[in-house]
Amino acid sequence: MKLRQAWRLVCTCMVGVLLLGSLPVLAAVPATAIIEGTLQSTGGGPAADGDYAVVFALYKDQAGGSAFWSEGPVTVKVASGQFTYSMGSATPLKAADLTTSAWLGIQIGQDPELARKPVHSSVFALRAAVAESLACSGCVGATQLDAAALKDYLKAGDLAAVALSGAYADLQGAPDLSAFIKAANLADVATTGAYADLTGAPDLTAYAKTAGLAKVATTGKYIDLGEIPVAAQLGKSCGSNLVVVGLKADGALECAAPAAAATIPPDGIDEISNSLIWNQFIDAFSSAAAMAIPDNNPIGSYTEIDVGDVGLAQKLTVSVELANSDISGVQVWLYDSANQEYVLYDKSGKKGEGIKTSYPDLTKTVSGDLTYWVGKNPKGKWRLKVVDTAFLNNTTDGQVVKWSVNLQTLSSKKIQIKGDLIVDGTITNASLAAQLPVPSVLQTRVFSDYTSRATGSGGSYYFGGSEFANAIKPQKADSTILISINYFGESNDHDHHTRLQYAVNNGGWNDFDLTGFGQQGTLKVGSYPDSDYNSTPHNYSTVVAKSFNTTGTVSFRMYHFNGGTFYHNRSVNTSYESGPSTLILQELSAANSSYEKR
Repeated sequence: MKLRQAWRLVCTCMVGVLLLGSLPVLAAVPATAIIEGTLQSTGGGPAADGDYAVVFALYKDQAGGSAFWSEGPVTVKVASGQFTYSMGSATPLKAADLTTSAWLGIQIGQDPELARKPVHSSVFALRAAVAESLACSGCVGATQLDAAALKDYLKAGDLAAVALSGAYADLQGAPDLSAFIKAANLADVATTGAYADLTGAPDLTAYAKTAGLAKVATTGKYIDLGEIPVAAQLGKSCGSNLVVVGLKADGALECAAPAAAATIPPDGIDEISNSLIWNQFIDAFSSAAAMAIPDNNPIGSYTEIDVGDVGLAQKLTVSVELANSDISGVQVWLYDSANQEYVLYDKSGKKGEGIKTSYPDLTKTVSGDLTYWVGKNPKGKWRLKVVDTAFLNNTTDGQVVKWSVNLQTLSSKKIQIKGDLIVDGTITNASLAAQLPVPSVLQTRVFSDYTSRATGSGGSYYFGGSEFANAIKPQKADSTILISINYFGESNDHDHHTRLQYAVNNGGWNDFDLTGFGQQGTLKVGSYPDSDYNSTPHNYSTVVAKSFNTTGTVSFRMYHFNGGTFYHNRSVNTSYESGPSTLILQELSAANSSYEKR
């Protein structure tokens, strides 16, 4: 995309030629015209003082075509951004060229010519010079005509006054309209029909404005929803020798030959990882503070945001929230990190007290295309400039409340992993040049689908067959055993408890400390209390870790006892059922590793 030029012509005023009333009628018309203007840099401030080489040219059209008059380069003096020059001083203006509308083009130095400005009527005074070349040969005046030749023609003296004035008051026999409403007596709304001219209009500030709504609220189209889920079409499959490479917008499978499936797009890591690994992110860079808007000031003010290096943009939007007493006089420009200009708002003509929208997804830019940044890195300074051209108090009128640059990026700087990270080997932190020990799994044993049932007056139960059935033999003495429990149980007793116990080399049973284990009540070491009388099922899980410093047999069991025997020391008719429950034993190789209960 082409960069913005070095200068901007804010306004021009064609003063034109001066004709003094004391000059003779046939005096020659001056072939010059005075032009005044203000020159600014693209940063918003006035151009530096000094002499500039300038070329002035006149065109018949606003764009394209060749100049029918030009002059320069000539030296023009600029002070505080303002300049004045007499066009025609070097190359006289020709009246014959000024038969239609004209457009003024200005080129400063070696920069491209600035946008053309229309030339108003003052410069066309040159056309008056044509009248000097007129001559009359054989002219007939009223004195040469016989009075009888005009007797059948209407004379002004014979006309009624209304024929000459056209005034309603000069009509004879005019009707009396005093009983009818006069336009001057009507309220403004009767002639404009504008809602803003109503008196006693209701306060609608609490209601949603169309500009503040998401696009889907005005279109009702599914495609305009944000974060649309893609629902797979169940029961569908790819044909022979084809593989699934993605989902289409309608949920259908996107199929391809195996060779095509081997090509992974830069943003395809989430698809091939079952949505566990992501390198797509949404980052928002916001303004640090609100910025006041100078009232009735053509220079305006600007605020900037430093957009960080987060990768290539897949989508870029700019959000703006602005308050002003009358936004119909407000102009808003955006300059990106490459200094390209975008016009976001340009005096829409509708009165209002604020702008709150996002470009270009909710509101289209007046000029400039922000989709230019798709596939590029927008790192750098972004600036927002606001000019209030209407008058309120010549101090300040409202503020830019906040604005932000929002990026959906395909990052080359970071990655996100959802879920647990299990690594066989080492993880190296390159920035610290340090290695972190990661335990590897030497063996795993799973004991599941345990079910036991007992009834009677008090008692204690364990599940899983014989006491030493749930056992593992460590391959290394310094291994850590990770014990994962998923327990389901139910009892109609007043209280029941659960213990996890272990035994080394078929020795005595020992309790694990399960403090914090469970979802109800106050937990005691090694037990799970519950005070319900209504046979409420309980499903809970935990993970504990312990090093047993042996290569012998380490056995585990889940131990249940009811309150009739243990907690209240009384007998109660009870029934108990557990299952299906699961016990997973994992031997981890790294010595002196620290594991927390989860």
